[in-house]
Amino acid sequence: ERHSQRLGIRHSMDLSGMLIDAYPVTHQLQQHAVLDAIMNAADVAHTMQSFQVFVKWNRRLFKELYCAHLADRVKFDPSQNWYENQIGFFSHYILPLTQKLKQSGVFGSTGTVFEYFALENKRRWELEGEDISEVLIREVKEEIRLEQEKERENIQ
Repeated sequence: ERHSQRLGIRHSMDLSGMLIDAYPVTHQLQQHAVLDAIMNAADVAHTMQSFQVFVKWNRRLFKELYCAHLADRVKFDPSQNWYENQIGFFSHYILPLTQKLKQSGVFGSTGTVFEYFALENKRRWELEGEDISEVLIREVKEEIRLEQEKERENIQ
């Protein structure tokens, strides 16, 4: 068994200090790590598809977060640094995740497609994302303003 091929944590301790062997065999640990990576990828799959799909779901995510901000469910304002934050998200979360998916081998040669699209989307976002962010932030704010206006009219 090679240590460098192990993914995740194999042993834990309970509150009494006794070791818990969470995965008696490395194979189970690897299966769990692969399933974990697949679940994470499902949550952010739009970042590993075409740029058009990425932008569509990026806008929807922005609207969801901005509505949560307006309702005081999140403290940060997603309209601040949206463009820059997306680049950081690609660099620190999406690209490492695509590496895990590729290295798992579960998807065979298709595993490289996730990385390809993520890299391409990051590259295009770096080039076009600033303008796209300006437009989507402006449009979403206006859309929300109109929705709130309509709600107020319906209440009266």
